[in-house]
This record gives sequence, structure tokens and C-alpha cells, in this order.
Amino acid sequence: MTKPAKQTERQLLHNEIEDIFDPKVHLNYTPPASLLTMKDLGLKGSSTSTSIAGSVPFPFLSETGVRAYRRSLMRPHILKSCAKSYGAGTFILRNLAKHSKFISDLWTHPETMRIVSEVAGVPLTIIMPTEIGHTNIQTAGGTVDDLMRELDVEPRANCVCVDEQNGYDPLRETVLMLSDTTHMTGGETYIRKGDGSAVKVEGPSLGHCVMLQGGQVEHLAARAFGTTERITTITSYCAAIPGLYDDSYISNVRPYCNLPELYTEWSNYRLEKMKQEIENIQATIIQHVSRDRDSFPLDEVYHFAEQQISYLKRTARQMVDQTLCAEVRRHFGVREINATSEKWVIVRAHQRFKDLLPGVMAQTLVWRPVCLYLSDWEETKYMIRSGNVSFVYSQQGTFSWDQYRFEEYLFGDELLRQGLKEVLLAWLHRFDLLNLEKDS
Repeated sequence: MTKPAKQTERQLLHNEIEDIFDPKVHLNYTPPASLLTMKDLGLKGSSTSTSIAGSVPFPFLSETGVRAYRRSLMRPHILKSCAKSYGAGTFILRNLAKHSKFISDLWTHPETMRIVSEVAGVPLTIIMPTEIGHTNIQTAGGTVDDLMRELDVEPRANCVCVDEQNGYDPLRETVLMLSDTTHMTGGETYIRKGDGSAVKVEGPSLGHCVMLQGGQVEHLAARAFGTTERITTITSYCAAIPGLYDDSYISNVRPYCNLPELYTEWSNYRLEKMKQEIENIQATIIQHVSRDRDSFPLDEVYHFAEQQISYLKRTARQMVDQTLCAEVRRHFGVREINATSEKWVIVRAHQRFKDLLPGVMAQTLVWRPVCLYLSDWEETKYMIRSGNVSFVYSQQGTFSWDQYRFEEYLFGDELLRQGLKEVLLAWLHRFDLLNLEKDS
């Protein structure tokens, strides 16, 4: 007697069988009905941004593709190797491409790259292998063993509350929904417009994607309710445009990743990107001189040199000292680390903070782990005073601190500008400034 289809799926899952990716079978792409541009949102954008800010949800995977993707995700060795708890009922899966050929092949296939580049309006490249298929899973369980028991290859639509808020924020991202959203309420993304108001983008349904230029637009995913599970998978990209400054970062994943593994991929990716830029400027010089032997593109070379200095510094600064990170992880959970900016706002506004700050900074000057960042702080303050703040890059596009702003630009502001949440939290903790947050 033939077993029911669900039993067959469970048997496949148990045997850890994985599909072979075939774009004709697993993809079901239809272009998005509309796109949001930076101009639509009233956003000027920075020198690192492109014109498309995001898309409405669009079909991406077929039903067969959804099941094949879920089957790959839910193999026991994948969950044991890649899943980490992010708090009650929430798990993050990283480095999936290393463990799943199907997931790796899906996101790196020329047809997939053509699709995401078409939606973005520019050629894209994946930032690094660990950024392939970053997955957020929300279920009722609290352990990986619970996850293995609860998940099924077949998406379920029965209604049990799962509370979720997505905080992932890479440079450019495709967000793919792998759960049935029939009974789901919420889950929309709100994007801040230039005038301070928000525009709502509906959350994707099963097998659908949305694309967002996350590093350039402020956005927040609303809480979603009403399903036994919510699985979203995200792959992040940068624009493959010669000469366009790459302002990618790893501060969003650094609090929970294996740092040696992350730093290896990050440095390799950034240096490879720099190698391409060096080859581009070499070609520019050769072409210029071949046209006019009596001149040299000195301005272009100067601009290139300044960009690469900034690029290398950002590359290095994103790799926070492992000992400091380990100490922060020992005292604080991932959610607390990611809430550091909110803690800083409260501490900064406390009435006692101004009185404590001189003594704290005197001790900070001799605290070795932050010496590099102190010099960065001085450089940024100089740029603010000289009116050259538009040349300063930040975690969220172009830096926007006004030289006439009433508040002084403080050391904590500099750490936030660079996305150094662990360093800021370690500083607040070391000098007992977190007590001001508790006292508020």
C-alpha cells in the first residue's frame, strides 16, 4: 500500500535526501508589479546607493521549489550545524551554503542572479558565502531538538500565535517567505520616507520575495501573528558596479556568528573587491594615456586613493577584537547587544551623564581596546567642524550630523556611526554607565 505524501516527505527528511536545483522546476519568477525608487520615497540617497529602494512582493519559487528548499533546511545535520537560538522561539540559521548544495546552487545560479539583478535595476553580486540563505525561524519551541520535532517539509497554515520582528539589515537583501501566511496578520515592512512619514510594503506570501536596499533606507518589519511557524530566508548583495563605493558591513551578524569564520570571509570578500577596483583604475590610466600621452588622470587617482583608504579602514573596523566580543557575549544576550543604540539614547539623555562624562573619558583615554576608535572620533569631529560631514560614511548611508547641532558629538556617537555595538556596550558596562539606563 502506498504511503501518504506526508509520510514520504518525512522519510525524505529523515534520510537527509536533497534535491538537485533546477531553475525550470524550482523557480516561478514573475517581475514585481511595482518598484519603489529613492525618489518616490523622497530620499536623496548617498554616493553608494542605487535608484531602486525596494519592490513589492513577487513570485520567486514554485510549490516544488518551496518544498525542496524546506527539505534542505530541515535536514537534521543542517539544523544541528547551522541553527542558533536568538531568544524564546526564535532561531537563526547561518552558513547554509556550506552545508546545502541545493541552497548554494539556488542562490548562485545565473538565472537567480539575473532575476535579482533585474529587480534591483543594477548587476548584483553576493557579498560572501555566509550571507547566502541567512534564515530566521520562529516556532513555539526553545531548543534545536524542539525545532527538529516541530518543523515539517509541508508548510502548515493552522493558527497558533508566533510573535516575530525581523531585525536583519544588510546592504541589499532579498527576503523569501517559506511559510504559509494564510492566517498570518502583520509582517509588513514600513519604510521611512524623506519627510519622516512611513510607506507600507506588504509582507511576502509563500514562495514570494521582496527586495530592499537595506543599507540605505530605514525600515522596520512589523510583528507577525497567527502561524505555527514563520520561516524567512535572506540573501544579501552589493552592486557590481566598478567605482561604486561598497558600504557593506557585518555589525548586524557579528553578535552571534563564529568570528574567525566570519572575519575570514569578510576580509577575503573585501580584499577581492579592492583588487577589482585596482584593476579598474589601472585600466583607466592606460586608456587615458593611450588617448593623450601629454596628460595624466591625477584627480581620478587621488579620488581612488581616498576611497580605498576609507574602504580599508571600514573593512578593518568591522572586525572587532574577539576577546572584547567574547566578554560582551558573556554578559549580554544577542537581543541586548542589538538594542545598544536604544541604551545609548537613554544614557546620553540622563541628567547625571554630563557630570560623569569627564571622569569616564579620562579613564577611556587609557583603555587600550578603544584607542583606534578614539582617533576615529577626533577625525569625525574635525570633519563636522570643517563642514565636510557629507564625506563621512556611516552604518546607514551618508553621515548626517549637523555642525550647528546643539548636542556635542560624543564618543558613543562615533561608535554607533561605525556600527560598533559591542564596543559601545563594553564601554558603557566597564564605566558603569548602564546604571543610568536602569535609573531612568
